[in-house]
Amino acid sequence: MTTDLRAGLGSLTQRRARVTAHRRVACDHYLLSLACAPIAHTAQPGQFVHLRCSPKPLWHGGGPLLRRPFSLYDVDRRQGTCHVIYKVVGLGTASLHAVAVGEALDLIGPLGTSFVAGGSVRHAVLIGGGVGIPPLYFLAKDLVKGTRDKGQGTRMKVEVSVFLGARTRDWLICEQAFRRLGVSVHVATDDGTAGYRGSAVDLVRRHLSTLHPSPFTWVYICGPTPMMQAAAALAARRGLPAQVSLEERMGCALGVCMGCAVEIAGPHATAHKRFQRVCTEGPVFEAEAAVWR
Repeated sequence: MTTDLRAGLGSLTQRRARVTAHRRVACDHYLLSLACAPIAHTAQPGQFVHLRCSPKPLWHGGGPLLRRPFSLYDVDRRQGTCHVIYKVVGLGTASLHAVAVGEALDLIGPLGTSFVAGGSVRHAVLIGGGVGIPPLYFLAKDLVKGTRDKGQGTRMKVEVSVFLGARTRDWLICEQAFRRLGVSVHVATDDGTAGYRGSAVDLVRRHLSTLHPSPFTWVYICGPTPMMQAAAALAARRGLPAQVSLEERMGCALGVCMGCAVEIAGPHATAHKRFQRVCTEGPVFEAEAAVWR
């Protein structure tokens, strides 16, 4: 599959954004809402923001030096708000957890490439795990509106099937948000405390086995690397176009520091391999281009 993944820094903005909501959504997981109309008006599913995790300046103990990248869970274009969901795992997210409603955080965005839903998509299979689930909600919300048919200029209906994976029920996020969209939702947990006991990829395999291979079925994947690798391999065996959203530690998020470079293979590689930056050429890549480690 060759897809023109949408990217660019033309709509990039940096500003201090007021926190309008900050609440727990699952064990160790929190929803953070920020008032930032320029980003809310231009961001696309799959893109991310680079956020300072404290409202205090560095010289006053304002959290870690480096920003943290967070994929966009949703935007409200009318109200001009952006929403991210994060899990508290280290110094940066611990600092973010202490931020109160009404305080302001410095953020840059929207950054990176976005998911692409071509006009030929009639069935979208979304596979998410852990904190890789939120950007897929933004995508699903867009897909339920239908895709634009280039020839006729009309929106074509898309059937959306969502497969969510988590270690346990307490860490499962966004399930009810997806259900409110009216899409088909399937859940798997490692310990069986919610839905199927096992991997979300197992559920996808069962689902695809009931379908005839079709170029109108596209697969979108975001989550832990082993899950993405297994899901991408499954899509390849079925001959389905697939896109993955990769996660890497990054310093600048603007393509300068090269700290988030990953190896890429496939038809776009030079001499059978090359490196691309997750922050600018990614985070969304064609699944066939990913080199899994």
